[in-house]
Amino acid sequence: MAYEVGNQAISVPASADLSAKQFLFGTIGATGVAVTGAGLAADGVIADKPAAAGRPCALYATPGMVVKVMCGAAVANGALLEADAAGKAVTQAAGKILARALAAGAGDGSIIPALLILQR
Repeated sequence: MAYEVGNQAISVPASADLSAKQFLFGTIGATGVAVTGAGLAADGVIADKPAAAGRPCALYATPGMVVKVMCGAAVANGALLEADAAGKAVTQAAGKILARALAAGAGDGSIIPALLILQR
C-alpha cells in the first residue's frame, strides 16, 4: 500500500500535458516542470495531473518527505531509487539517488511510498 505523510507541494507551471505523469520524478526547466530523464537529478515528484502546458503543477520538492512514486520495474523495500527514461522510479545503478523505497514495488506501474533524497 502506498502512502504519503503530511506533504506540502510547491506550485510550478507544467511544461506540457502531465495528466498521465502523476507520481513520476519531475525537473524544473525554462518552460516549467517536465518529467526527469534517466539517471538525472530531479527537483521532486509530480503530485497532481495538470492537463496542459502553463497550468499549475504541484511538485513535492522537500528532501525527507514521504511521497508516492511510480515504479518502472520491480524494486526492493529499502532500495535506493533513480529515474528511468520515463521518469519512473527504478533501483539506483549509476544515476542520481532520488529516493529510498519504503515498500517493495511489484513491477512497472506499481505505486509505492518513498523517502525523497533528491541528490544533486
